Amino acid sequence: MNAITTDVLIIGGGPSGMVSALFLDKLGISSKVIERRFDISPHPKAHELSARSMEILLQLGISLEELTAEAASYRDGSRILFGHTINQELGEIDLWEGGNDEKYKQHLAAPVPYLNLSQTELEKILRAKLSACSHSELLVGHQWEEMQEHAAGMSSKILDRNTQVAYTIESQYVVCADGAASRSREALGIRMIGKEKINDFISVYFELGLRDYLKKTAKLYWIMNPKAPGTFIAHHIDKRWVYHFPIFTPYEKREDYTEEILQDRILTALGHPNISLSIHSVGLWRMTHQMASRFQKGRAFLVGDAAHRFPPTGGLGMNSGIGDAQNLMWKLAMVIKGLAAPDLLATYEAERRPVIEQNSRESMKNYHKIFEVPKALGLPKSAMKWQAVALNSFPIRYLPKSWVDSLLKKIQRSLSKKILAVPQKPPLHQKIKAVIKDQIEHFDRIGLDLGYAYRSGSLISNGETPPPQTVSAYRPSVIAGVRFPHFWIESQKERFSSHAWLAPNAYTLLVNHAGENWWKTNRKLLPPSLLAMVQCRNVENMLRSQPASAPERAFYPIEDIPLLLIRPDGHVAWKAYSLESDIQSIFHQLIPAP
Repeated sequence: MNAITTDVLIIGGGPSGMVSALFLDKLGISSKVIERRFDISPHPKAHELSARSMEILLQLGISLEELTAEAASYRDGSRILFGHTINQELGEIDLWEGGNDEKYKQHLAAPVPYLNLSQTELEKILRAKLSACSHSELLVGHQWEEMQEHAAGMSSKILDRNTQVAYTIESQYVVCADGAASRSREALGIRMIGKEKINDFISVYFELGLRDYLKKTAKLYWIMNPKAPGTFIAHHIDKRWVYHFPIFTPYEKREDYTEEILQDRILTALGHPNISLSIHSVGLWRMTHQMASRFQKGRAFLVGDAAHRFPPTGGLGMNSGIGDAQNLMWKLAMVIKGLAAPDLLATYEAERRPVIEQNSRESMKNYHKIFEVPKALGLPKSAMKWQAVALNSFPIRYLPKSWVDSLLKKIQRSLSKKILAVPQKPPLHQKIKAVIKDQIEHFDRIGLDLGYAYRSGSLISNGETPPPQTVSAYRPSVIAGVRFPHFWIESQKERFSSHAWLAPNAYTLLVNHAGENWWKTNRKLLPPSLLAMVQCRNVENMLRSQPASAPERAFYPIEDIPLLLIRPDGHVAWKAYSLESDIQSIFHQLIPAP
């Protein structure tokens, strides 16, 4: 078989890989996505689509209707409950409480700030979009084997698992998006730094409609039941559920948990022994806290879980990978089109690594903080581990099983009695409710979603510092490196988002009247190929016509900012307060000449 040629080879057809391909297609760059699986894994994994990820997907042409078709309802996805069983509540976090929901709506064009959507369902949407692409193609059942870099690009050996025939793909660049256990990362000799094992978990997937049974709907139910501690993730109240719980290897192993044991544990956590359920699949996964020592080696780049893996506490993993893809693909396109030198690609890691480090720290903080809830209930943090150790130690493992089971049940009943008595002790219950509500940053993370800023890379700073962000509060600005904010533009004819000014395949220069004259005079100094990548919009009349109370007046006074350049990924590249700038110098600093 002759070698297949493409601009970019993407190894891995998960969310990061497919979003990468969709961006490249929009940018007119050819790509092949190699996915070893024939079908999408039915076992749900990630389930939270962040505000920023939704913006990115909508910009790629995926409609809100497509995203919400199989997502949990917004109200179901805005509550997190803690209880002895799923209906014996100890406390809750309600993201609608106190108008908390409104702060998202103020800063987003989408009518919902996040979606509780199974990764499996998102992958179906992405596959459908990819099938309609002109420049990008998904090859399922094709397995990456090896790659070699040479002067002109990369040669990769691929195995077609349908025919067992190997062939070669020649590409200019390779994007490694093959997940946490990335074989391509290992082949590149890139090591992972950090903690390889925090804990192992069993994940049980079952399909069941529980809406009529539940006292309150939520997306997460943390079960504080000594007989069945774990977490229910309601991927969809009426359809898809996953039950997670830790196991402590090597004292325990996956094989210890038969289907009968798993069913009993789930029914105990549900608090209803007579519900009929069928387990569809069981997975074993390891929680880690690691980051690749580098995100680039030569012509190969790591994105998503191949580059970083951290606890799911906070829902930042898949969303970080989508952000990686958005940041890297327009830069690859600029280089492949001959508009920029390969030096531009070094800004990918320079920009993304600090963001990933922050997300990683927050995920670990959330993981450790969640143990404050059982601690408030008087349950030792390591009780489950020491139970596993004790049950598998000498001489316990040689005692009659009936004796051990009897002792274990006695301890569990005693602890359950203590937990169930909490509602009858108002001071203690109020304390526990407060501890639960204090977990809010685990779930309300608008500052992380929208407020992260690139501090160095393909941008020009004039010395201004982005406004400080917190996890649960976002402050918009138009300082270099930040996401260009959303705000509504009202006119007599229509109402639209400021993000409608932007395009994923071009720089956008926002100007006032004076800035437009500057652009008309200076644009001819740019080479035609680069000029084609810049769109200019005079927004002065639109901004001046907004109400005096419009929030954007505080951070984007158009009369003071004649020139504002936005990158294809929606981040501010450069802001000018005067018209003295040299257009050639500006673009040379942003885009190293080929």
